[in-house]
Amino acid sequence: MPGVVNLHVPLGYSGVVIRGASPQDSKVLIDDFEVPVLFHNIGFRAVVPADAIASLEFIPGGYDVAYGRASSGIIALTTRAGNAERSTQAEVSVIDGGVLAQGSTSKDTKYMVGVRRSTIDFVLPSIIPASVDLSLTTVPSYYDGQFRVDHKLSSKWSAMFSGLATRDTFELYATKDSDAQSKRFFNRTQFARFTAAAHFHEGEWSANLALSGIQQEFIFEAGAAQYIRVTQPAITPRVEVTRSMPVAAGLKEVVWRVGAEIQVGRQSIETALPVENREGEPMTMPDPKDTSALFSKKIWNPDFAAWTAATATFDERFRVTAAVRAEVFGRVEEFLLQPRLEAQFKITKPWSLRLSTGYFSRPPEFQSENVYNNIGAERSRQTILGAQYEPNEGIRVQGSVYYTDRTRLISHVAGDGLVTGDLVNEGRGTTTGAELLGTYRVGPWFGWLSYAYSHSTRVDHPGDARRLFSYDQPHSMNAALSWKKGKWQLGGRFQLYSGLPFTPAIGSVFDNTRNIYIPIFAAANSSRAPMHHQLDLRIDRTWRIGGLDLTAFVDVQNVYLNDSVVTYFYGYDYTQQAAFKSLPLIPSIGLRGVF
Repeated sequence: MPGVVNLHVPLGYSGVVIRGASPQDSKVLIDDFEVPVLFHNIGFRAVVPADAIASLEFIPGGYDVAYGRASSGIIALTTRAGNAERSTQAEVSVIDGGVLAQGSTSKDTKYMVGVRRSTIDFVLPSIIPASVDLSLTTVPSYYDGQFRVDHKLSSKWSAMFSGLATRDTFELYATKDSDAQSKRFFNRTQFARFTAAAHFHEGEWSANLALSGIQQEFIFEAGAAQYIRVTQPAITPRVEVTRSMPVAAGLKEVVWRVGAEIQVGRQSIETALPVENREGEPMTMPDPKDTSALFSKKIWNPDFAAWTAATATFDERFRVTAAVRAEVFGRVEEFLLQPRLEAQFKITKPWSLRLSTGYFSRPPEFQSENVYNNIGAERSRQTILGAQYEPNEGIRVQGSVYYTDRTRLISHVAGDGLVTGDLVNEGRGTTTGAELLGTYRVGPWFGWLSYAYSHSTRVDHPGDARRLFSYDQPHSMNAALSWKKGKWQLGGRFQLYSGLPFTPAIGSVFDNTRNIYIPIFAAANSSRAPMHHQLDLRIDRTWRIGGLDLTAFVDVQNVYLNDSVVTYFYGYDYTQQAAFKSLPLIPSIGLRGVF
């Protein structure tokens, strides 16, 4: 999608980068509730299989007041109810394998359940060259599973119960000697979320009530002394009531909504690490003995939100939504009132315009931010003007321009940030950009073209020079074309996008007391990695044997082996620079059966 920063490697625990902002500035929601990850750490796979998704809504900015706790964008997935007819689907490939079953137990109850496990961990040991000084004691692997049960209680009420769990684990030694603890790296990321929801509808009134709980765990260990261990259970009740009226106060198609939610989490965090790098701070050679960020705490994060929105049609072409969201971030005792406004205007039959503006915020709950009570939420003001042209069914062109003003950005204290790690809300930033998306779906053909231009800069402290955001990506283009007829489907995608900024080292000073080299860096994010491009191809072939539908597929990413540079790293004394490159080729062969 235009607006998503392409990094060519999954961000895993970090999230999704939207319009140049940091990963933690955007949120991923599944059935209206936050989850910590969207992708597994390996395999380029989402934590929810595509066959279990009813809809995916990508909102890069200007999202509804029912959503919050994000200063950039929202990705909202909705899982689907199972089909009434019973079926079982199994798939296996060199990346993963899984089973998805669905059906009904009665005329009022449907179910869907699925499990999946990576298979790439069986392949990796055989393709890593023997010359590589690496020992995979626990090969990178993942599991995920989900279920959903829908039940119709009456003509007015329906209920849903769903669950999602995922686990990623790996352990390696950056040497063949598995006794060298200083070369050991271990990571485990896992969470489980369960949601119970009820929907009511009668006449002009409808309501959604839900209760969801999540258990998260993140563990990272490096060497013999450094680690971070985080567990965070949380529970969230949520309610929204809607009244839809054909006419009210002289206006037509009036929809009024009011809602509230409470998210209460208890974070247990233990760290023995160097002071973490904030946005724009360059990575240095790790000191395996540095545990200056050493603490063990249990922290409560009670967040409260309430919202209301009114939507009305003034005439057949003009529709307006006025809304406000109030949030209280309990740990830092901060209250924010965030008004938002959206107007839609149909110019002529194929043309329509949309104007959106509003205020958004992200609470200080990312990594070490939880330790400080003296910092508040990061804030943004977004303005978006979009147009849509839809001359015929199956043909659509969308374009938008946007401006985002970011304030109270969190950064290290000027001058001693790398020593104490203290944080302050002194940063400011802006993002400007334009996006274009065209889709074509006629007959056996489907085409897709997206292009985005973006420019994101920030100032970390008053008086500092303006610099690029670490995820600034000026140009991004995706072109896809597929053809489907009979038993065959062929498709391809071409990507072209700018490399990310980085801060080059220009020298170093030797520290006798710690026996390490201290780098001297150029201006922050003053260089950029080269532009990346790649071609992906896929072929599907289906056939039927008795009551079994089979699909075989071959999916090859980066067909012409363009292993482009993602970023750079340095040797121990910062005199030599080496490139960290993307994977040159990612092939996948698989088989899917439905019976």
